Amino acid sequence: MSSSQAQRTKQIINLTKSVGEDDFYSNVNQLFQLHFDYDELLVLHMSRQSSVKLLFRYGKDGVKNRLQGEDSWRYLTRLYVLDPFYRHYADRNQFGFFTLDAIGPEEFESIYNSYFNFLDLSDEIGYLFDLHDGTCLHIDMSLFGTEQKFARESLDYLEEICDSLSALVVEHHSNRQFDHLAHVSDVEKVVRNFGKDLLTNKEYQVCQLLLQGYSTKNIAEKMHIGYETVKMHKKNIYSKTYMSSQSELLALFIDILQQEQLDTEIDLLQHHVQKI
Repeated sequence: MSSSQAQRTKQIINLTKSVGEDDFYSNVNQLFQLHFDYDELLVLHMSRQSSVKLLFRYGKDGVKNRLQGEDSWRYLTRLYVLDPFYRHYADRNQFGFFTLDAIGPEEFESIYNSYFNFLDLSDEIGYLFDLHDGTCLHIDMSLFGTEQKFARESLDYLEEICDSLSALVVEHHSNRQFDHLAHVSDVEKVVRNFGKDLLTNKEYQVCQLLLQGYSTKNIAEKMHIGYETVKMHKKNIYSKTYMSSQSELLALFIDILQQEQLDTEIDLLQHHVQKI
């Protein structure tokens, strides 16, 4: 056995032994680092009823981390509802290993980087693990600031160990009774209510997809309707809201999310229009 193989075997043993212990995710990170390179690793506990809880973070020396200071508060308490990985869990209840390219809307990078410029992503991959209590454990790995992408062999390795790692993660959380979620949050309601009273049913569906960064073509495919029909719905949405673009709609929604007090029981898009 080569020294690198021996090191990997030892790290797998350490990871298995650390289930239920404080250093479990540190050992996950060390195992991954033996196989491939990344700038940041985050472990996030996600729920549809609570704010995201950051359980572990690794950041490469000299690389600005994704979640720090005010940006951390903004993401963990409000903006996470627009994250493609969160939405994949919240809307589809799907679990496994995913790349941002595979699950992210076509317009995500160009539109969202205008508002989430602290991300500075070049590539992002991650796991979504079902904790069997309605919540999700998300392990997220990112590369920043260049055109570099994760290598195919790295993706193959992470897909290969997905089931084994999922079993360890579930066991780890079942053994940690003191792992509580962050405070209860109704931010998901803000998303669900946005446009529901102001727009028709089809317009509302289009609006929800626009917020997530989907293009007209993507929306037509997802809703199984014509391209021109989507354009008509978008025109009606912008007419009713006195806006002219998807980016303007997103900017309004992000501004609303960051208000100190959120009324989660009303359609805040309709409320905004009524104030104009």
